Amino acid sequence: MSISDKNKKFSKLAALIVLLLFSAWALSSKDMVVIESQVFEVKNGSSIGSVAQELSDRKFIKSELFFTTLSKFLNANKKLKSGYYEILPGMGIWTFIDKISKGSVLSTSVTLIEGKTIKFYFDQLTNDPSIKPSGSLEEVMTSIGVNEPYDGWFFPETYNFNYGESLENVLKRSHLELLKNLMVLWDKRNKGLPLKSAYEAVILASLIENETALDEEKSLISGVFIRRLNEGMRLQTDPTVIYALGDAYTPPLKKSDLRVDSLYNTYRNKGLPPGAISSVGYQSLYAALHPSGGNDLYFVSKKDGSHAFAPTYEKHKENIKKYLNNN
Repeated sequence: MSISDKNKKFSKLAALIVLLLFSAWALSSKDMVVIESQVFEVKNGSSIGSVAQELSDRKFIKSELFFTTLSKFLNANKKLKSGYYEILPGMGIWTFIDKISKGSVLSTSVTLIEGKTIKFYFDQLTNDPSIKPSGSLEEVMTSIGVNEPYDGWFFPETYNFNYGESLENVLKRSHLELLKNLMVLWDKRNKGLPLKSAYEAVILASLIENETALDEEKSLISGVFIRRLNEGMRLQTDPTVIYALGDAYTPPLKKSDLRVDSLYNTYRNKGLPPGAISSVGYQSLYAALHPSGGNDLYFVSKKDGSHAFAPTYEKHKENIKKYLNNN
């Protein structure tokens, strides 16, 4: 064998070895290294190099060089999109690069439950890792444009956002949803209601929301409250007292609690309280603006989630004896 043939054979062998080594390196480096779902942020202004370095620092990839080389091959270094991305076990680097170059950011959902206060929502969102804080409650309310009292101005619903959305934007969207529903329902309200403004409808709806979870009862309870307002009677609804007591409240509600000195105490004050006591769902808001007819002025819990209604105090006392005193 000539020297030339030996050199060619050696060159082929060397090339094969390099190819095998490269293949082994590529195979060992092609997957993300996570054993459970992880959230990774591509910060605004990041480069492929900085992303690769952070991924390596967090032990999410085995080779920065492989990541940057593949990114350049895919032209992803020129299409990088900031945002939060989910890395799943078994995800290939190719897939992850595709995500960050297309902007396939991680989404999240936030569910605001009916009948909760704005403080409850604020604490809920503050403790949600997918939501970014936006300052104090007062600062957020000022930014959104909501004046005190704050309760009632936020619509309970499930909202979808990109991961990392600001707390302010979540509440702003909920506020706009409340306004949208309120304006439509206010325009179509029953005529002759003793409500001076759309917000008074929200206040009334918040009382209904806290009195019953049964949609079929809401217009009935609304009818009782509307008739009491028309006749100048106190509303005497327990949830307003509980709201007035705030953190001082310990269940069950006691007779002494009914004497709390607060404009929200509807046992002491006539008319609606000065503000809503919670958020309101669509059905409660609809019921506030479409109360049922009839002559009932009282209702009492049956202890099963429903209520017994009565047109007179005498009948109401009979219902109390039947459903409360004997239980």
